[in-house]
Amino acid sequence: MDKQRIKKIVSKHRHEKAAILQILHEVQEEDKELDMDTQQYIAQLLNIPFANVYGLVTFYSAFSTTPKGDTMVRVCNGIACHLNGSKNVAEALKSHYKIEFGETTWNENYSLEKVECIGLCSIGPNVSFNDKIHTNLDRQKILGILNENMEDSE
Repeated sequence: MDKQRIKKIVSKHRHEKAAILQILHEVQEEDKELDMDTQQYIAQLLNIPFANVYGLVTFYSAFSTTPKGDTMVRVCNGIACHLNGSKNVAEALKSHYKIEFGETTWNENYSLEKVECIGLCSIGPNVSFNDKIHTNLDRQKILGILNENMEDSE
């Protein structure tokens, strides 16, 4: 990401150190990652140690130091979803996209993540595609959703 865009985001927050998490989210939203150069520049603009920025980026799973896909596919693996078969849903997604958890498709369209809870435990297993959540899933339902999305993109 170019430094001017980063500087614009940091300036929007008046170089407030307390806004660091929001700044990191906004930068990542635009650039799909928080690489080392970006982290160092944010630390410099906020006048804080690089270790503080790096610590946040590596602590929170919402941040990534490698590029993420345009669509984040998150499979809930909370206890309720797990007991109701989220493993089968996850296997179908991994097979469909030909990637493992934590990876991104070759064309950078999709990234696949396992999360501990989406917050809809009573109607799981659940998968979110960015902000759109699908519930009560099994292998057949998720494959149907994937096929619908492929038809919509044609």
